[in-house]
Amino acid sequence: MNVIKISALGLAGLLATTVHADPKLTVSGNLDSYYTLNLNDNVTPNVVNSSTGGSNGVANRSFDTKSNEFAFEGGEVNFASIDDATKTGAFVNLLVGPKANIINGNNVVGSTSNFMVGQAYINKTWGDAKFTFGKFPTLIGTEVEAVTGDNNFSRGLVYGLEPVYNVGLKVDYSLPASFTLTGQLDNGNSVDDAISEGKGYAIALAWAGVKNLGVTASWSGEPSAKTAAGIDDTDFANVLLSYQAMDSLGFNAEYLYKTTIHADVTTAGVVNQKQHGIALYANWATPMKGLSLLPRVEWVMSPDNANTVTGTTPATLAGTPYAQDSYTLTLKYVDGPLTHFLEYRADASDLYQYSGPNPTSQSDLKQVSQTVTYAAAYSF
Repeated sequence: MNVIKISALGLAGLLATTVHADPKLTVSGNLDSYYTLNLNDNVTPNVVNSSTGGSNGVANRSFDTKSNEFAFEGGEVNFASIDDATKTGAFVNLLVGPKANIINGNNVVGSTSNFMVGQAYINKTWGDAKFTFGKFPTLIGTEVEAVTGDNNFSRGLVYGLEPVYNVGLKVDYSLPASFTLTGQLDNGNSVDDAISEGKGYAIALAWAGVKNLGVTASWSGEPSAKTAAGIDDTDFANVLLSYQAMDSLGFNAEYLYKTTIHADVTTAGVVNQKQHGIALYANWATPMKGLSLLPRVEWVMSPDNANTVTGTTPATLAGTPYAQDSYTLTLKYVDGPLTHFLEYRADASDLYQYSGPNPTSQSDLKQVSQTVTYAAAYSF
């Protein structure tokens, strides 16, 4: 998970040079809560089903995982310090609430904590090169962890396939003809501590040579070992397009190719799993001040969900080929620091994975999920 994007804390003592530094410190943040109505009918409380792993849940959501109840998604506080004289900066993002718990759980299996450092890095610019060192957002994807940086309230299917962050070193270099080249060396896919022999890498090329048009292509190879039982090597190929057709209308498109090779030392099994994702976004600022209409359409395909190369298929990746699609329509109203979201979302899959009424077994699950969500986010 790609997933939000910047936050910061001044570390003037570490960044001091022979020139007296006078860094500028800014503090910002946000928090949000939501209520999701599951139109598949109410899920019976305390009944665990295969689509959610818990009660009152809704499938295929990254952070807004509860349905038919009021819920807090999370909050964050951002600190940013920039010293113009030395072209240095430092950035810290602190996450609290269920969102932090979910990201922590993805980092270390079984980890539970409602607090985490989402980002913490230092950067320095020399000429056309900008160096970033520490824990920073992934290069992959359109959507981000912070809801204030996204069109829609819920994160999409494609976001759920992507990393959230990397720990390492990144260099952005400005080239002629409006190109920017980025190179990165890191610990792996959204992990703080890497196995000694596992290092990830990424390279990206961005182009902004046509007015209102942006294109970015990237490749990332990420080891993401979580336990001693197995090692995952995951590669991402990603293409992002953005086009601002007019002041009130913009479009984004994304293509993601993901392949994961999983080696399980307990079974001597090797699994090669490939996935394709396509996401299309639009952002229309209506004539009513502060009100925007934001549709999103997605397709995710897993043609060989579990392709056993040798040995026994690890249960964690066992399954059949499948396809999913998702359609989201969001009304967003910005009223000063408060943003309101009213969102309808429909997900469909050729696997039975969505909760129906009183789910007690796989046969009670459906192929289609529909939800309506109201959410509010406050920024400061």
